[in-house]
Amino acid sequence: MAANVTQSIFDVTSAAGAQFMGMLLGAFLASAGGFFVTWLLDHLDRRRQERSIALVCLDLLTSLEVITKLADGSRGRGDPYGPLTMRLVRGCTRDLDVYERNRERIADISNPDLRAEIYQCMARLHLAVEGILSETEIITATDASIEIARTQGDSDRVERLEKQRSERAARRQGSFDFMLETTQGMGNSLAIKLRNLAKSSGQNLSAILANSAQPPAPTISNEKS
Repeated sequence: MAANVTQSIFDVTSAAGAQFMGMLLGAFLASAGGFFVTWLLDHLDRRRQERSIALVCLDLLTSLEVITKLADGSRGRGDPYGPLTMRLVRGCTRDLDVYERNRERIADISNPDLRAEIYQCMARLHLAVEGILSETEIITATDASIEIARTQGDSDRVERLEKQRSERAARRQGSFDFMLETTQGMGNSLAIKLRNLAKSSGQNLSAILANSAQPPAPTISNEKS
């Protein structure tokens, strides 16, 4: 009788211990599962944000490359820095403003080297565009001053202003070349890295614009006269 009672107590104790361990294991698995789901959702959200800002930067670089190529081509027609060229250069500021509004989102890119390359490329473009625009304003004002000095017959002032204008024109030319070097050199290599990060195809805005600029193929009528 005593042996049966003792065996019953051990059976109850073992069952309670097994149940308690099962509860602990279940709680642990539930906590681990919740932690894993939270981590996975956070990871996927970060990847989505990273891909999103990569696509934004990729579109901006492609747009800037197209605009600067058009501006470079317009320099070969008429006044190298006439109204058309300057409108195209000012058009770059709109893309740079978009970059400034999304600058904080670049922190979503996990690669610090890629982030630094984006900052450097955009800073170079900003400085180049600002240099072109500011030097053009000064050159325009200098031209007006030269005309006034010529009207007044002040040859010394004319010579001094023409020298200043020549220096400003050289600086503007250097800023323009720096802009082209950035978009076509550093910008292209950066676009490749962003395209890989964004899982984007090789077809970019430049190719699309080039294809759309081609005249439509002539249609051949099958009707017999």
